[in-house]
Amino acid sequence: MSTRAVIATRMYDETILATYLHFDGYPERILPILNEGYLDPDEALDLVQGGELRLLEPRPAEPEYFEDGRPVHELNSDQDLPGLARQMRAGHIYFYDNVWQHREV
Repeated sequence: MSTRAVIATRMYDETILATYLHFDGYPERILPILNEGYLDPDEALDLVQGGELRLLEPRPAEPEYFEDGRPVHELNSDQDLPGLARQMRAGHIYFYDNVWQHREV
């Protein structure tokens, strides 16, 4: 069984970009990976823009993206993230806005 999550970041124009993470999305695993490897806004953006993630491993490993994944979601507000997470059956949201934040759905 997978622990699904949504990973999102705020763009410079204030829109939100979000993508899906399929495996191992629980906070004890993902927060250290994000906090140690994706602290720069451009790194967070690159991670999300890569598309749907199958698995996220600690750096220096590269993220595993689905080859046939859905496109990245563009949202008007971070308030739209819980609805997107429910739609994707994700239990966790990781949102980058100068620091990584975790929310349970």
